[in-house]
Amino acid sequence: MAQNKKTRTRRGGWFHPAAIVLLLVGVVWGVGYLFFVRAWDFPGIGRIDPIADLGHWNWAIAAVLVVAASLVAGSTAPEPEPGQSVGWRYAAPLMIGSAAIGLVWIVTFYTLANTDIDIPLYSDLGNWNLVIGMGFIVGAFGFAMKWE
Repeated sequence: MAQNKKTRTRRGGWFHPAAIVLLLVGVVWGVGYLFFVRAWDFPGIGRIDPIADLGHWNWAIAAVLVVAASLVAGSTAPEPEPGQSVGWRYAAPLMIGSAAIGLVWIVTFYTLANTDIDIPLYSDLGNWNLVIGMGFIVGAFGFAMKWE
């Protein structure tokens, strides 16, 4: 008679609860700062003064939370079995897409820089658009490392 034991599998990588929580808190912190702390009129929620007092440090806090989530996910990822492929099948399309978005972001910024065209939020970022575009391009290199 076979025993019907339920074996508990260890959750690792991006399925680790700490990685998920840190990632969600980081994204919510960044989006919350963007929408709820700025002077924009968001229905039902006003300005959150304790977070607003931190100013641009909110971006650093959100980034640290996301990096911490990445470190937890990387350190808890299970080791692949011998002979198992470690590549990711969606790495190539994501790499190409990320590089294309970064290139289009930067080209759009340079094209619209000296015109009267105003794109909400995009135009407000100013030279930070270059950082965002380069971030997508650097992300493409990260996806390239997962490509097999």
